[in-house]
Amino acid sequence: MTYVKGSYVYIKRGDGLVLTAGRVQRRRPDGRYKVRKAGSNQVVTVAPGRLEQHPQTEWGQFREGEQ
Repeated sequence: MTYVKGSYVYIKRGDGLVLTAGRVQRRRPDGRYKVRKAGSNQVVTVAPGRLEQHPQTEWGQFREGEQ
């Protein structure tokens, strides 16, 4: 799956468990993504296989029907 700049994503560990959430900054030429972690200014480089689409479109918002 390809993620566009600004997409909200989950960052998963190697075993598939979700580590944290973040927002895509850019896609590198080697296919990996620069992702800014939620709640911090830390930017990490993540392989596409360790990302998963996040249901939210904005931090602090709930999906419709959740609260």
